[in-house]
Amino acid sequence: MSLEASSSKKPENITRRSAIATTGTALTALSVFGSPQAARSDTTTIRYATGGGIGPNETETLIFLPYLEKNVLKNFGRAYELQMTFTRGTPEAAQLLAAGQVDLATLSSAAFALSVIKDAVPGGLTIISDNFQEGHPGNATNAFFVKADSSIKRVEDLRGKKIAVNAFGSAIDLTCRVVLRKHGLDPRNDVEIVEIGFPNIGAAVRTGRVDAGCLVLPFMAIEEAKGGLRQLFSDADAFGPASVIFQVASTNFLKAHPAAVRAFLADYVTGLQWYYNRRNRPRALEVVSELTKSPIPVLDSYLMTSKDYYRNPNGCVFQNTIQTPIDAMVAEKFIPKSVDAAKYIDLSYLPHPCKV
Repeated sequence: MSLEASSSKKPENITRRSAIATTGTALTALSVFGSPQAARSDTTTIRYATGGGIGPNETETLIFLPYLEKNVLKNFGRAYELQMTFTRGTPEAAQLLAAGQVDLATLSSAAFALSVIKDAVPGGLTIISDNFQEGHPGNATNAFFVKADSSIKRVEDLRGKKIAVNAFGSAIDLTCRVVLRKHGLDPRNDVEIVEIGFPNIGAAVRTGRVDAGCLVLPFMAIEEAKGGLRQLFSDADAFGPASVIFQVASTNFLKAHPAAVRAFLADYVTGLQWYYNRRNRPRALEVVSELTKSPIPVLDSYLMTSKDYYRNPNGCVFQNTIQTPIDAMVAEKFIPKSVDAAKYIDLSYLPHPCKV
């Protein structure tokens, strides 16, 4: 899963001009995912951009698979058609929204906040549902690990050490910097933060290329099963419960096609609850394994259990779980000013009421 805001020191500035200029290049590297049938003339086609990953992390990529479209989802092909585009990360998804190339997308707090600050999407953005949360009590959360026999016992022991994140400006990078500051360390001067892809971080810690590194699912489940690593701190230490990625819509599209969005979200919630129903687990594991190529025993060790990220069963998302990371980004100068997330949340399109 990629949650990065950019591959440079700070997230790139998303503007309508830059979005239009870069979208053509981005699309050449993307794949469209969804039903192969042509859209019916009496249905609305929803163009959707993922946030840079596939399941198990990005739930929408698991729900709108051919098996579920055919056997589980009631509205697909009737109230709407879906064209799903995989991107390299949430900044790319934001660019596609800004260029009018997609209507809905999965965004991170960073990509969302930058889009709002730069007024990148004509007509604006609306947050319509959650995707998953970290730091939720009783569930998994991304964490930084050291070797089990490392002399690093506390965060303060990282002074002078090398720490791996997936990308500068990413949600993982933000977590690292916030926790370091909480423990009296300057992320710019007291440690060395380096970029390493998620699949390679575990090996980098084991071989001593880095002293600590962040693991996310599914890599966290795989590396923990091997043994030899020890958790030092997690995202929960930085923010508490927080919505890492969530679903947004172009406000103009939302106003023009409210029924289609409601039907889409009804299917999203239906699909989400199908995965969490234990009666469906054998088939669910098969479906996810077919998509991700992950072994079923690995998936069975965490997927849709307490060892997985938290997902609200009704797709609900709340202001506080989005606002906390945004405020942290301002403090770390990832973004120039804050955004009041509450002004952009509209959960009325979800099939069930959300209770705070």
